[in-house]
Amino acid sequence: MSTLTTTELELQVDTDLTDSALQQIIDAVERDITQYIGPESSLVIEYDPEFLVLLRLPVQASSIDSVVEYTDAASEPTKTTLSSDDYELSADGLDLRRLSDGTNVRSLWGWHVVVTLLPMADVARRKQVAIQLARLEITHTGYAQEKIGDWSATTRELRRERSQILSRLDGSLIT
Repeated sequence: MSTLTTTELELQVDTDLTDSALQQIIDAVERDITQYIGPESSLVIEYDPEFLVLLRLPVQASSIDSVVEYTDAASEPTKTTLSSDDYELSADGLDLRRLSDGTNVRSLWGWHVVVTLLPMADVARRKQVAIQLARLEITHTGYAQEKIGDWSATTRELRRERSQILSRLDGSLIT
């Protein structure tokens, strides 16, 4: 489901394109956003954090769905689905701490950890970036500047402009 509607886009960008054409642009830019920052649904992240207490998450998490920890030898691992009292999500949603006083007592993470999390909802920022990317697609002529008398043109770097717009989502990523 799109977070941006054709009506919302038409209020932000002056265009004669049909709703169908605008929806195709919206779908494309939202795919780009998802590819860049990840989906709004659950995310599975794997770590090999030997000898660590703290895992740094690549996105801000609103909640942790599950944590599976592998301990003992890699050749014959013990797989344990941790209880919620075995770990703690930081207030900013970016760090996962292994607690030593939970149901599955351990002071450090096992040699392999699989975390399933729900990323922090970021609809407003995703929508704003989608509008900016769609505006760029709709208005792109290939030129940053044009002049008619004694013809002059300065080319525009679409890829760089797209990257700059997408980088506005980086606040929720750890780089």
